[in-house]
Amino acid sequence: MDSVALTGGTVVDIASGQYRPGQVVVVSGGRIAETGPVGQVHIPAGADQRDVSGKWIAPGLIDMHCHLTPLSDNVPLEFFLACGVTTVRDPGGHATEQRLLRDSVRDGTRAGPRILASGEILDAIPLVSAAHRILADTPERGTAAVRHLAAQGMDCIKIYNSITEDVLAAIVAAASGEGLSVIGHVPRCMSMRRAVEMGVTGLEHIRVTGLDFLPQGQAKELDGLPLGEREPRLWQLIDLDAAWAEDLIALLADRRVTLDPTLVVDEVVYRAGLHAQRDHPGNDRLPAATRAKWAAYTPGPQYAIPAELRVAAADMLGKRQEFVVRCARAGVRIVAGTDGAGLGDLLPGFALHRELSLLRDCGLPARDVLAAATIGAAEALGMADQIGSIEPGKMADITVWNTDPLTTRLTQSALDLVITAGRAHDPAALLAQAAAGP
Repeated sequence: MDSVALTGGTVVDIASGQYRPGQVVVVSGGRIAETGPVGQVHIPAGADQRDVSGKWIAPGLIDMHCHLTPLSDNVPLEFFLACGVTTVRDPGGHATEQRLLRDSVRDGTRAGPRILASGEILDAIPLVSAAHRILADTPERGTAAVRHLAAQGMDCIKIYNSITEDVLAAIVAAASGEGLSVIGHVPRCMSMRRAVEMGVTGLEHIRVTGLDFLPQGQAKELDGLPLGEREPRLWQLIDLDAAWAEDLIALLADRRVTLDPTLVVDEVVYRAGLHAQRDHPGNDRLPAATRAKWAAYTPGPQYAIPAELRVAAADMLGKRQEFVVRCARAGVRIVAGTDGAGLGDLLPGFALHRELSLLRDCGLPARDVLAAATIGAAEALGMADQIGSIEPGKMADITVWNTDPLTTRLTQSALDLVITAGRAHDPAALLAQAAAGP
């Protein structure tokens, strides 16, 4: 069917937080051709007309941090669409696998969301097992790595924990020359402030370091600890009312940095536990082979939380949520990412709904929460002229909900219809297709 016409629904204008009831949205050639009140929009002859009266029409959702490789043969991409997620960014994987997966969706071989990718992450420690890393331990290697990833058609550059200042400077310069943003972890040798000052424009996770507020010796001791111990110990010491915290947040806003807090993976790691995800009832939706492969994954020792820190680790999420809301109030762009795909609360698509719920719990206005996975994310990707809102000329990434997405928390069961690349999909059929496996 060349054209789809949604009639009678209420378009949600996320940028303004306003509603446009009684609308017609016409999709043609994979783009939104026209929108307007019923009776004032021409519906092409032969269009697939869908009466969506009493429903809400919103843009497709965007997961800004979701790892698809090396699990690409097993990730049920249909789950994303069944949850209304029409775009995902994979910030760290095999560039070749990412390209092949992206192209399989583009050419219609697989049903799934639009895929953006960073290729391999750049790090300065040589590890034999680091299949998704490129060694960037000198400025020259950092520059070469950026140029290689740009030539592979990657959409951004991701840095990791061990990058040094001289190498980061080279990476930022090379990425700027290629028209690519630099995102990632804050390297442990520097503060978040320093990373932003050097040109990192996308902060993945909430990686404030000890160097942001502690004496150098104490900071280095803490920052060198494994993740599961470092974060609870560090956040016990963080005072968000301190001048350094206020100054840091002001800097993030001034530099127009994007913060992707990935609260759902924090909740999984520090509250529920990664091992607990194996028994999550949502796993029953997965194809048997995928569930078996993912269940065989053993979390590394870096995720272990010492017994004496388990209460602090669970409490830490609340303070991190407070950091997010303070950033948002200061004007920092907040986007929604999950750090999946995985079992349980990290299931593809479903995890983004949980992330949005956690952002609501921060105290963010409902409009800002939805913007974090639509127009705000599109702006961070440099694609606001293509996706993120219901406007003529934009790509036809559309969701239709049985409940108002501005007043209710999104759930998969509330999704009535999803359109991507101009094709309409039934969410229930997508879940069934995914469960059946390849």
